[in-house]
Amino acid sequence: MEASKKTRESPRSAAKRAQIHQGATRVFLAEGFAGATTDAIAKAAGVSKQTLYVYYRSKERLMVDVLTSLLSRLNHDHAVLQDERPVDSLPALRTTLIELASEVLETVSGGEYLALSRVIIADSPRVPEIGRLWAQTITGGVRLRVAELLERAREAGIVVVDDVEAATRLLTGGLLTYILPDGIVAVNGPVAAPERERVERIVDLFLRATT
Repeated sequence: MEASKKTRESPRSAAKRAQIHQGATRVFLAEGFAGATTDAIAKAAGVSKQTLYVYYRSKERLMVDVLTSLLSRLNHDHAVLQDERPVDSLPALRTTLIELASEVLETVSGGEYLALSRVIIADSPRVPEIGRLWAQTITGGVRLRVAELLERAREAGIVVVDDVEAATRLLTGGLLTYILPDGIVAVNGPVAAPERERVERIVDLFLRATT
């Protein structure tokens, strides 16, 4: 329903919706679903509550729309999970894993990405529809990318892995501890991504166990 309305919007209506998005984004990221009142959202957006309800009939629908748009924007400049990277030798696999891990950690350690992740994790029980957004975050998608790389490396005889899924969790779990729980739970804002040397050591320990 909301999508079909957007396609028929006038430029003025589209601008007003964008104005609501900007205000709602600030409030949702700061307060989460439960703490974000419609009064606060309307004030942050510079519109009346009546105008807010013209565009969104419920706070749930507004939150889903806002978080989906925010996630799309944050992912736009980070196509790391879709890049075609070589895995035709052990040095190539090592370089690919290091580059992938470094880019992912640098991206998700940013304050806005962490805030989005906090909201998705905290509010999925209240608004189940936003639970699906986790799979679209880089944090949620990196496991699939690493599994695909390891499967190709196994077929090429570069790694010896009986259980790709378990090996994938071993590597990504170790890397993401810098974000979960350090960034999501312990820090209210951006966190420092690990230095590249630390990422290299983690990848090297992983490859030593699998080659």
